[in-house]
Amino acid sequence: MSAVGFSVPRPAQLRRFKRVFYPAGLRMQKALAEHVSQGDRPDQLVILEHDSVFTLGRNATPADIHMSDDFLAVQGVSVHCTDRGGEVTYHGPGQIVVYPICNLRGGREDVGRLVRGLEEAMIRTAADFGVVADRLKGAPGIWVNTPRGPEKLGAIGLHLSRWISTHGIAFNVRPNLDHFRWITPCGFTDKGVCSLASVLGEDAPTWEAAADHLQTHLTECLAMDLQPIRQPSRSVSALTWRRGTAGPEILMMLRVPQHGHWWQSVTGMMEPGEIPEQTAHRELLEETGLRGTLRPLDLAHSFWVDPSIVRFPDAEPRFNTETCFSMEVAPDIPVRLEPAEHSEYLWCGLDEAFERMKWEGSKAAVQLLRKTLGA
Repeated sequence: MSAVGFSVPRPAQLRRFKRVFYPAGLRMQKALAEHVSQGDRPDQLVILEHDSVFTLGRNATPADIHMSDDFLAVQGVSVHCTDRGGEVTYHGPGQIVVYPICNLRGGREDVGRLVRGLEEAMIRTAADFGVVADRLKGAPGIWVNTPRGPEKLGAIGLHLSRWISTHGIAFNVRPNLDHFRWITPCGFTDKGVCSLASVLGEDAPTWEAAADHLQTHLTECLAMDLQPIRQPSRSVSALTWRRGTAGPEILMMLRVPQHGHWWQSVTGMMEPGEIPEQTAHRELLEETGLRGTLRPLDLAHSFWVDPSIVRFPDAEPRFNTETCFSMEVAPDIPVRLEPAEHSEYLWCGLDEAFERMKWEGSKAAVQLLRKTLGA
């Protein structure tokens, strides 16, 4: 083992997504931690981007968030308590979040080496783009000396249970730095937060380009021998709605008990050779007998597929990426349910539909439709 990480290679699987809603990310981490704890399964390195959230570590207090719940709700920022170390931090679009789900048993029982390896990977990534970052004694993460003083470019916060690590790092490429001013980030009142974009301006890399570099350095610093993975399945959601007398109404359908028994609008898996738009129209027709006008919601998100809901022939974790649309249908057209999938339906307003939705992506789709319609 090197001073900054691990040098003895260990099998690992790299899973890279784009948007993952924070609660879905917590479920993903829990499932992968359980997976790697069994036998000699490979470590997991998960790279993703979260929606706008404040996360509170074990040392955080409510006073670390300076804005009211109502203000944050209007701004679309949610708050989540976690079991990681540290205080409060921000995750959001434009930031690379990495979860190293590693089994440190068997001669690697040194969380300090994992921390230094994660920091080193971020330092090397910053250097690739001409930014000098380094460690700061007594302040975890990586820091950049700016005209305003030291500013944090990458944060770190881990949780360890039975030598299985969860949570990880957040590397700022081009997030909305204003959101950090609404909190006391990582407990520091005398230091700021920066990003590659705030340091480099127009020369800053894209999220994808920075993630490519960070991914390479992480696998090197953590001595990961990457193994093949099963690619995520793909699905669509078509938030089906009509213009009612009192405003927009969303079609909600109750899944039959063997398929989960929760309320949803139209969803379905993509078939080979289909593009998402084709799947949305096909699923709408098959599930409801309706045809409609399809519009993108500019939302795609990924999540872990719970094997208690969908049965799989082996223990390898499964993931899915869903592309979201809205589908407007005629006001008075009859709905014909597919009884093998849904037992009943109703039309309801946006607020009720939001409350009935079970999953984060479905709730986000309702909010995007609300914004699109100005409702």
